Amino acid sequence: MINKFLPTLEKFQELEDQYIEYFSTKGEKDVLGRVISNMKGTVEIQASQGVDAWLAYGTYLPAVERIIALHQGESEEAFYIRTKYPEKIVNAYTIPEHDIATLIAADKYSRIHQHTVPVNTSTWPLNDDGLHIDLLDFKNRLKANI
Repeated sequence: MINKFLPTLEKFQELEDQYIEYFSTKGEKDVLGRVISNMKGTVEIQASQGVDAWLAYGTYLPAVERIIALHQGESEEAFYIRTKYPEKIVNAYTIPEHDIATLIAADKYSRIHQHTVPVNTSTWPLNDDGLHIDLLDFKNRLKANI
């Protein structure tokens, strides 16, 4: 069973609302697109230092990548065919109908672990019983241009 670092709407609803309000008051029509763009920008900066920051999203990367893919117009079916991510992992780390809250949760997870886990770590625990995901097993995952 997957139970490690799962997101909850209760934990991230307020932040999601703040993001939406902030970007909306700035005239942003596509708040989700703006959040995705900010994430990609951060990854690019870290890539210039030899860090694949997508790996720092750990267990959240499949959910993050699904949100990005769907936002870019890829179908869900094509996403799963391309990435080969297990649907149960994507679903476990997704807050249904709250893409921005999911991305905020992933970003918080990433920031915490960037301070305690070696850069470019690819193996992440899904529970305390040894279940894990190794992101290097997914050849078509998001990768930084290092």
